[in-house]
Amino acid sequence: MNIKGIEIIKEIQNIKAYTAFKFDGIDSIEFKVFDDYDYQIIKTNKTYVVYYRLQRDIYAALGYILSHKNHKDYDIKRSRKLKSLGYMIDCARNAVPTIDTLKRQVVNLSLMGYTYIGLYLEDLFELDDQEEFGYMRGRYTTSQISDLITFSKRFDIKVIPYIQTLAHLNAIFKHAKYNAVLDTADILLVDEPKTYELIEKMLVTAQSMFHTNEINIGMDEAWQLGLGKYLNRNGYQNRMDIMLNHLDKVLDICKKNNIKASMWADMFFHLKGGAYFSKGVTSFDDIKDMIPSDVELIYWDYYHTDQKDYDDKFASLKTLTSNYGFAGGAWKWVGFAPFNGFSEKASIPAIEACKKANVDHFVVTSWGDNGAEASMFSILPSLLFISQSFYEDDLTDENKFLYGLTGYSKNQWMSLDLLNQIYPSKEIKTVNPSKYLLFEDLLLGDSRIKLHKDYEKSYQDIKDIIEPLTTIDSPYVYIFNTLYDLSFILSIKSTLSIKLYELYHKKDKEGLLDLATIDLSETIDLIKQFYKDFNYQWHYENKPYGFEVQSYRFGGLIQRLEDIKIKVLDYVKGNISSIEELDHRILNLADEDDPFLGCIYYNQFIKYVTFGTF
Repeated sequence: MNIKGIEIIKEIQNIKAYTAFKFDGIDSIEFKVFDDYDYQIIKTNKTYVVYYRLQRDIYAALGYILSHKNHKDYDIKRSRKLKSLGYMIDCARNAVPTIDTLKRQVVNLSLMGYTYIGLYLEDLFELDDQEEFGYMRGRYTTSQISDLITFSKRFDIKVIPYIQTLAHLNAIFKHAKYNAVLDTADILLVDEPKTYELIEKMLVTAQSMFHTNEINIGMDEAWQLGLGKYLNRNGYQNRMDIMLNHLDKVLDICKKNNIKASMWADMFFHLKGGAYFSKGVTSFDDIKDMIPSDVELIYWDYYHTDQKDYDDKFASLKTLTSNYGFAGGAWKWVGFAPFNGFSEKASIPAIEACKKANVDHFVVTSWGDNGAEASMFSILPSLLFISQSFYEDDLTDENKFLYGLTGYSKNQWMSLDLLNQIYPSKEIKTVNPSKYLLFEDLLLGDSRIKLHKDYEKSYQDIKDIIEPLTTIDSPYVYIFNTLYDLSFILSIKSTLSIKLYELYHKKDKEGLLDLATIDLSETIDLIKQFYKDFNYQWHYENKPYGFEVQSYRFGGLIQRLEDIKIKVLDYVKGNISSIEELDHRILNLADEDDPFLGCIYYNQFIKYVTFGTF
């Protein structure tokens, strides 16, 4: 293949190394600078001419060319009005991606048309003289970030730090050293001089480490702001005043160091109306003059599916500032499986509202709530869908693009959503039974979890759908292996509570013997296999830190099932006269007319396993 007009040999080598794209069938590509569109591609037989505006448009054009090689000759022109389109990965909830993993994602993002990757860090970057900051959490070193930045520049992708300067710093408060700057929970102590010394050190370090003046300063979800040590020192104060006072101090530090700050907008809504997602339009005319115009307020929302909710929030935001952006979400925070379907469902109205509100900056967040179990790459369909939705056309064949990029079509990727769609309609809804049914205790149950006998058949069908996908030659086959294992486990375990309860109360000891020696034994073996594959997935993508949580969870799950097996066998043999937990258990079954068969969104492991203190 002959490349004319630019020198991108190393970039093409990286595309070949990190993706499944093939360059066969392309004789030559000539690149020319042009200002009228983001990019224009003229295909004649096996030769291409690409006109591009910015360096990053080269790679977006390449992504299109590589995924549409078999199309007949064409002349396309593509543009979008966004100034920046970013992807932010949560590195702070145990799963800390390796630099090589981030490089792979940078290549993916560049081919989709993204302009930056954001790293949500909290304490996960090294600070001078702060050994406890990010200790044993997998913090990034200056050299690691420098390596990532050097690589990303080749693809014209910025690397932007997302830190916290008010809340979500619970990890540092495990160290007594930071007691002086603790208000309560995970919140920094406002008006404490040491707080601002720490914040300035974080900001200046991030600025230097990332070679950027663009920093997201966080400040979201500080629900207990001013209600701890601050309250003891100052008595109850207007919490909006506390927020604005703190923001002024932090922005003074930013201004002093020439830092261009963005922050999450939710606390203003929370302190004004008591709820971030309250309906209707909220007016901030009374405090608008107190919000500096040089901080960008980011409205985040990845829940709503009605455009009016987004329109109203933008209308509210415009009474607060004229400097705003938007953060949507690619759902990878519901457990081991992604929720690409809902990511798309929520993104459609969000993107339309953003276009209507003339949003210049859009970022896709992918959080890691409660353990960050899902693969970063499991939400590639969502990232592609969102990026292509901003073009003024619908030219991209997402099935072909994802097949070329990963070796799996979009339809095959979307099959991973099925692990949480174990109800007949398959309606797109935010539920995560594939996580809570895995850990649900067979003797105790959980008052929040409802069960249904049809789960077993649903997971058997899902297992059969995913199994052939585990034989595909793809750099991402390990993700399908992991979720195949999970579907196999749940094809047995998802209804074991019901079977165990019914057999016990029927006094069917023969059935209980089979359940213990066959069903429980097989479940334990399958969990061990799942743990092995999940262990591989984690360490292939992430640093080792944080996996200890999974070791404890799965070690505990396996031991608990072993204990239950022993207890059931003791009952069958007559060594014990009853199983006390089952004598008292209330079996919580889903209503037969429930279209979702009891499935809910419930993502807190600590609540699954006991009614006692964990």
